Amino acid sequence: MNVTWAGAAAIGVLLFTGYTGYRRGFIKEIVSVFFVFLALALAWTINPYVNTFLMEKTSLYDKIQESCREFSDTQDVAEGNGEDEETEDSLIGRLPLPGILQKNLVANNTQEAYQYLAVDTFRDYVSEYLARAIINGLSYLLAYALANLILRVAMLVLDMIAGLPLISGANRLTGGIVGVAKGILFIWIALLLLTILCSSDIGKSGLELVEKDSILQALYKHDVLVNFFMDIFYKN
Repeated sequence: MNVTWAGAAAIGVLLFTGYTGYRRGFIKEIVSVFFVFLALALAWTINPYVNTFLMEKTSLYDKIQESCREFSDTQDVAEGNGEDEETEDSLIGRLPLPGILQKNLVANNTQEAYQYLAVDTFRDYVSEYLARAIINGLSYLLAYALANLILRVAMLVLDMIAGLPLISGANRLTGGIVGVAKGILFIWIALLLLTILCSSDIGKSGLELVEKDSILQALYKHDVLVNFFMDIFYKN
């Protein structure tokens, strides 16, 4: 089992959130986690609008597309039309991308995907798929930030109303457990951000640390946000 400083930092986050939950107690911590999930749900609701806005009303998507095309060119992605699957799968396997993106690129390398993305060649498919995956993840992160801001006022009001009384030691213990769960959510969000930045130096360095660390590998493998939002065919 390999543990790097990044894995140790992840453990530190979980210990911190667990200790914070222990200090606050189960009732306050479960309310806090409720707001986290509420923010995620609210972000889910407004994400399609944020996604559409980024793609149609800003130049961000065009810049991401250009960056992904340059990335494909630097990796010598060959031309093709999605029919020579064995060769194209081999090329995908050599791309310096997270395993989940490689897996999705292979699974979706079909004529239907080419039509969906409005592309004709394998090179365009790779660059367009990556651009869509990045914009999907980025739009959700922005939607989450907006939702979190909206709910922050409500959480502050809740804190001002009254300090909820601690019932017993069990209240602290269960609060610690809920705190760890909240910490995992935060780490998942951070891993989603790294995946979005996979073609940048920061993203590559971060994902290399994840690959070297057993703890982060496990968290990344089961990251619900990464698995969902890196699929360009998710339902808005």
